[in-house]
Amino acid sequence: MAGCEIRATVVLKQASCITVELAQMHEPHPPPLPGHKQNADQASGYEANAFVTWVNGKRQGRGGYNATFVTNVTDADVHPYPMDGAKTTCAAPFDAGTHSLRVFKATEADFNAGSPIANYVTFHGFSISSTGVETIPSPPLPTRKIEFVGDSITAGFCNLCHVVPDPRAHKADNTDHLEAYGASWDHQICEILDAQCHTAAWSGIGMVKNCCGGNETMPTIYQQTLSTLTAAGGGTAWDFSKWKADALVINLGTNDRSAVTGPRYLEKYKEVVMEASQHYPNVHVFLACGPMTDAYCDPVQKVIANVTARGVKAHFLDQRGFINKTNGCCSHPSIAVDNAMATSGAALIKKTLGW
Repeated sequence: MAGCEIRATVVLKQASCITVELAQMHEPHPPPLPGHKQNADQASGYEANAFVTWVNGKRQGRGGYNATFVTNVTDADVHPYPMDGAKTTCAAPFDAGTHSLRVFKATEADFNAGSPIANYVTFHGFSISSTGVETIPSPPLPTRKIEFVGDSITAGFCNLCHVVPDPRAHKADNTDHLEAYGASWDHQICEILDAQCHTAAWSGIGMVKNCCGGNETMPTIYQQTLSTLTAAGGGTAWDFSKWKADALVINLGTNDRSAVTGPRYLEKYKEVVMEASQHYPNVHVFLACGPMTDAYCDPVQKVIANVTARGVKAHFLDQRGFINKTNGCCSHPSIAVDNAMATSGAALIKKTLGW
């Protein structure tokens, strides 16, 4: 999922180049059905991933919201990616001394992939060009924990506002990865509130119906460790006991469209919330609606009333009204909209939890 990151602290005896070793496992698209130009789930399949790195708290690469590097799209072998964003080797070795390293996944697993095909990244370590390197413990993470479950709104889809022929495309020079998860409203809330962030979000996904077809909806994806690898395909179930959220924020309904008025949506939503409350006994649940449509606001309010009556601490997160004709990107939140949504959402969570 977007937002996964790895941190390390190393002590260099001399100036050194540092690369992060990654491989991207993937399977080809399924062939199109007879008489069709492309498979109905053509959006599923191999998708390059953008990463951002920091060294000693300084963002590496071209700055702004640009990726430091994008994963290789030609094979599934392990590749070295310089921590400073250089093309083939580091532009300038890092000086001797202590360095904190952070590698952050800034894009989601795939786009509109209702029928997931294995497409995940494996981390094989840091490679350092000198010997005698020591590792020391990194600073502790925040104790507060917030989990987000959602679709493109939460993943940050299109928040960079760049118009390209294929919304999944990455420019060859790595300057445009279209979405910048680190600038999305959910991750910003965690930064505002000094909390660990765990996001399960996927463009096109719904609670019971996806925008663009496919047979996997978020209640199934949410249970998996790897979003594109189902249990049937060899994946493992997520262990909820190892990371317990203080707050759970869900925004699902935009892609369900007309299904939000039916009983399946209500029952599945209630089921997801009640199961989450079992995993996180003291959790506060924030169920959101908006900003792209308000069609699911009334159903969400019904879910809140139902689960509250069953002992869950549930609250309505109103995300309506943030997008207008001038500040959106392909009908999605821009980074400016993400900023406003984060400020509003963080205020509600802070007040509710007494943070």
